[in-house]
Amino acid sequence: MKRIFIQLVPALALIALAVLQINDPDPVLWVTVYVVAAAVPIGWGLGRRMPVVFGVAMGMLLACLLMSAPGLIDYLKSDDYASIGLSMSPDRPQVESAREFGGALIAALIVLGFARWHIRGPRPGDKR
Repeated sequence: MKRIFIQLVPALALIALAVLQINDPDPVLWVTVYVVAAAVPIGWGLGRRMPVVFGVAMGMLLACLLMSAPGLIDYLKSDDYASIGLSMSPDRPQVESAREFGGALIAALIVLGFARWHIRGPRPGDKR
């Protein structure tokens, strides 16, 4: 039961992030990123090591973090922190970048949580 919980909750969180991106201005990129990232905990839950999928997910997430970092910096400099909850606006593009950075960071942390297993395999004595 614990294994299913550890695998299912992060995978569902990433799939939920993917669904939220459908109305985004660039949905193909973000839906793909989150779905590929969700494959990492799903693979772990199925007992399949997928180092290539792990590497692709981390590469995509790193690219998204780097792509949205300048907008996050602009958002932090703006001192308008309440705007993170407002709807998108062309005069505040840094808000969307800050949201994208946050989502990519959450996904990267989830994927990194499964790094050791996907790269090196289970530890001796791990029960799967």
